[in-house]
Amino acid sequence: MEKFYTSFKSKALILFVSMGMMSTMAFGQICGNIQENFNNTGGSTVGFSGDFTHTQPGADGYLEKRNVIASGIYTITTPTFQLAATTDYIGFGFELDGSERVARVEAAVIYISTLNNQLTTVFITQFVPTYNPNSTTSDVCRAVSTSDLPGFPAGGKYRLRFELTPNTGNGQANQSINFDDFRTNGTLSLSPLPVHFIGLDAKKISGGTQLTWKVAGEENVNRYEVERSTDGRNFTSVTSVATGKKDTYTYLDAHTASTVYYRIKNVDNDGKFKYSSVARIVNGKLEIVLKAFPQPVINQLTVQHPVIKSNGLISVSTADGRIVKTIRPATGSMQTYVDMNAVQKGMYMVRFDDGEGNIETMKVLKQ
Repeated sequence: MEKFYTSFKSKALILFVSMGMMSTMAFGQICGNIQENFNNTGGSTVGFSGDFTHTQPGADGYLEKRNVIASGIYTITTPTFQLAATTDYIGFGFELDGSERVARVEAAVIYISTLNNQLTTVFITQFVPTYNPNSTTSDVCRAVSTSDLPGFPAGGKYRLRFELTPNTGNGQANQSINFDDFRTNGTLSLSPLPVHFIGLDAKKISGGTQLTWKVAGEENVNRYEVERSTDGRNFTSVTSVATGKKDTYTYLDAHTASTVYYRIKNVDNDGKFKYSSVARIVNGKLEIVLKAFPQPVINQLTVQHPVIKSNGLISVSTADGRIVKTIRPATGSMQTYVDMNAVQKGMYMVRFDDGEGNIETMKVLKQ
C-alpha cells in the first residue's frame, strides 16, 4: 500500500476549518451532514471500529479512548459509505474533545480501485487540528477530490480511517480523547466493503506459533479461518475464529515444523471471502513473503509484503542494477502500488527491504 500524500491542486479540496470560522450551512456543504452523533446507540459503536469505545452519559453519546499516552497512535475506521455518481469529492468532518488534545490526525480513504479490483488504502493527509480557544473542542472539516484517489469509481463505496496522536497523556484513566458528530457527504451503504487486513504477525513462543492479525472495517464478517501450509502453495484450514467486533485477533498453533506458512481467510456473511498476506516462519524466525502482480505488468504493479513497522523501502531496478523507481511504503501497510507507466518494456528486479534487516527480491516483466 503506497502512502499517497496528494499534491492538492485547484480542482482538489483540502480544508480544515472551525465552526467559528464559517456558517453551519457552509460547514455541512463541504464535509457533509452529520451521519452519526453516537446518541442513543445502546453502547454500540454502530459500525465504527478501532481503539475507541462508546460512552453514553444520558443521550449525549460519543466515542472515547481512555488511558491515552503522548505520541501513541489510536485509530478509528468508519462504516462503508457511498458517493452519489455525480459527486467528485469525499468530504468528512468530526468533533474532537476530551481531557487531552490531539497533536496530529492522519486520514486515509479505503475503497476498491478500478485499476486492479483490489481493496486500496490511500493516505490523503495529515494535519494538526485547530482547537477552539474558548473550549476544549476542535471541529474538523476536510475534503479530497476523487481524482486524487487512483481508480476511485464514480459513485464508489468508501471507508475513512483516522489515526489520532495525543499531544499529552501518560496512561491515566482520566486522560481521554473523544470523537463525535462524524460527517461525510456520502450515504451509509447497505452493502459494506470487505474487511481490511492491516497486518499479520507470526512468532514462535514456548507453546507453538503465535499468530496476531489486525483488521479494520469489520462490518459483514462471519468468521476468520487460519490456514497453514508447509510449501507456501497448498493451504489447509487449521481453525475457525469467530468475530468479536474488535480490531485484533490471536491464535496459538502448536504445529512444530521448521518451515511453515500462515494466512488468514475472512469469510463474509454472504459467503464471499478474501485473504491476508502470507507469514512464513523458518526455524522460528518470521521471514518475508513477497508477491507482485499482475505479471506481466502494464501500468500499475501491486506489491504485497509483510506489515511495515518502520523505514521500509521498495526499489525497481534494471537487470544491470540501474534503479528506476524508489517507493517508501507506509508504516503499517501490507500492500504498495508502483506506477510502471513510464518504465520501458523489459525485465526488472523488485527489491523489498522491511527496514529491519530483511531483504527479498523478485523479477517482474513490464509489457
